Amino acid sequence: PYTTLFRSGSSIDDASHRYFVDCSASFRREIVALNTSDIIASASLLVAFIALGIACYAISRANRTTSAATLVSLNEGFRSAWSRFLSAKEEQKTAELAELLNLFEIACAIRQEGSVSGNSAELLREYLDNVLRLLTSNAYICQQVRPLLQDEATFMFVRRFLKESRSRPGVTIPLEWYQ
Repeated sequence: PYTTLFRSGSSIDDASHRYFVDCSASFRREIVALNTSDIIASASLLVAFIALGIACYAISRANRTTSAATLVSLNEGFRSAWSRFLSAKEEQKTAELAELLNLFEIACAIRQEGSVSGNSAELLREYLDNVLRLLTSNAYICQQVRPLLQDEATFMFVRRFLKESRSRPGVTIPLEWYQ
């Protein structure tokens, strides 16, 4: 009776076998397609990680370059400010000292906010320590600082740097610089 259902003369077993073979081939194609998409996704993920690594490296290099440029600019500014202060006539000395201290405060603020990194940050800290040592060891400068303090916000970043520098040996800071 089963043979009458299939006009081609095949039996039910042949029909089910053909159906199974068709499903199996279709399933294999889906597995192959799934594996191909997995390979493409994995390759894309690898490329994305490589691109992320390159971007991080580029950002790191850009930060170092910017830090070095900031340090060079500060160095030139300090060289010029020191030159003007040291060569100023007596009536101009206080104004030039104020400019020097303003630059010192800017450098302290840059250091404290972390705008410089790596070797540039270390060089800036050492330079600021040296400037602080020079400023605090000069009696004339110590006398002139107090009149320059207009309010509590004047030289705020210098004060923060002074608090940070307290623990460093070799820098004696006059009490009036904290007030």
